[in-house]
Amino acid sequence: MAIRYQDFLSPAVALGVWMMSGSVLAADTAGTCPPGGEPSAEWVGTGRVAGGKGYVDTPVGQVHYRMAGPEEGVPVLLLHQTPWWIIQYAEIQSCLAELSVPSLAVDRPGYGLSDPPTTEMAVEDYADNLVAVLDGLGIEKVAVAGHHTGAAVAATFAARHPDRVTAVILHGVPVYTEQERKERLALPHREFEIFEDGHHLSDYYEDIWAYAGASAYSRVSVNWSVLNWYLSGKGDTAHLAVFENDLVPALDAIEAPVLILSDLRDSLHANDQRTAERWSFTYRQFSEGTAHEMMAHPGRWAGFVAEFLGAKD
Repeated sequence: MAIRYQDFLSPAVALGVWMMSGSVLAADTAGTCPPGGEPSAEWVGTGRVAGGKGYVDTPVGQVHYRMAGPEEGVPVLLLHQTPWWIIQYAEIQSCLAELSVPSLAVDRPGYGLSDPPTTEMAVEDYADNLVAVLDGLGIEKVAVAGHHTGAAVAATFAARHPDRVTAVILHGVPVYTEQERKERLALPHREFEIFEDGHHLSDYYEDIWAYAGASAYSRVSVNWSVLNWYLSGKGDTAHLAVFENDLVPALDAIEAPVLILSDLRDSLHANDQRTAERWSFTYRQFSEGTAHEMMAHPGRWAGFVAEFLGAKD
């Protein structure tokens, strides 16, 4: 059953006023949702995130964001996986906009075009810093959505700031047992050494290609994965933060409705299933592929989210 905002919002918030300060505007030129809901495999670079971008000053530096969609309504706060940035949600924002769902995508500190933090940050720190982002943009409440690392931050934000959250969408939930955390922390760390012949890029590309699976759009998503990794540089600390984090207390504390999305070949698929079962969250299998499927099928992802939020009615 689709969950509607008005079922659990206060009358004031149910009016759906997306408050914005200064000259902050949503992206009117964000493009359209790809035909059939699936983007072209043509490489267009940062042109995929045209319009709607800006910066907010926060306690850990400037945070880069992009807004899209109508100015009225509760926006969906979109939190990316590591080591990605707002490009992960480029087409998704267009598809959400066509469903009359406003959205706000942000670069996590240290990723994309956000400032790198000067000290190591825990998942709780990433979550708490979002308050400054929302306050800086004059946004009172959001439906928060996250993928992988973004899911950990989204769940933690919802648990620590329930007054700011109307609904939660978690796609690939990194909730680990103590043994799983130890195994994750023991994994070898990829170095950021740069070689003259550029094989550091091709080696990483081959690794991600093997995981993502061969498809026309994988050429785009895998290429972005390589670029995002090196863009983060030595500031890539979010993986460590997630592997050290026990997400169970946050999941216990969430008060808003929760949707779990999962991919059959994603490394977190089993985690998604047991999370949905343990906490009785709404669960939907998004695809039979890997974690790159949400980028290859943005229309489908936006449709799942809009249906959960009741925005299609």
